[in-house]
Amino acid sequence: MSSHRLNENSTSKEIVYPVIVLFLICLVITFALSLTNKITEPKINALNAKTQEASRQKLLKADKYKEDTVTFDDGEEYTYYAAVKDNKSVGYIITVNEKGYGGNLQVMVAVLPDHKVKAVEILDVTNETPGLGQNTAQKSFYSQFEGLTKDITVQKGSADKEKNEVNAVTGATISSKAVTKAVNKALEIIGSIKVGEQNEK
Repeated sequence: MSSHRLNENSTSKEIVYPVIVLFLICLVITFALSLTNKITEPKINALNAKTQEASRQKLLKADKYKEDTVTFDDGEEYTYYAAVKDNKSVGYIITVNEKGYGGNLQVMVAVLPDHKVKAVEILDVTNETPGLGQNTAQKSFYSQFEGLTKDITVQKGSADKEKNEVNAVTGATISSKAVTKAVNKALEIIGSIKVGEQNEK
């Protein structure tokens, strides 16, 4: 009888102790990750802000960028920058996220006062397929948007700039369309901002 109880106690210890140890390990790891995140998050945010500021200067040179937000038709709030040079508006810059083939991609678009694309910068396509969708970050693709207006469409190898078209990256039509959708959305948002500003005058 006592031998049976001993076995039960021994079995209980064999089960309970490892569970407690595992729980404590998980608790320590969770705490460590949380602490690391709190320490690194401000640095990551500062680095992202610096990168975006450099991208803004690259896309549309200005003396200053006035930051503002707008709520678009999709219900989302977007941050945009009004670029000012010599006390005159020289355009707008906005960053748009769009769903690509492997996940979200991020595109920064500079729009001129005449509603044309000044330049495009692909900020993040790391979720797209290497050698295919990630090639949308190559200048040969994103430079096609320069000078185009809203309702840009994607073609496979037969784009006509006069018809507001861009060529898709070979083997990456979905990613190409996602970038194009982001650029079109940027043009729509900036268009709505400019209309709003004109109505306020």
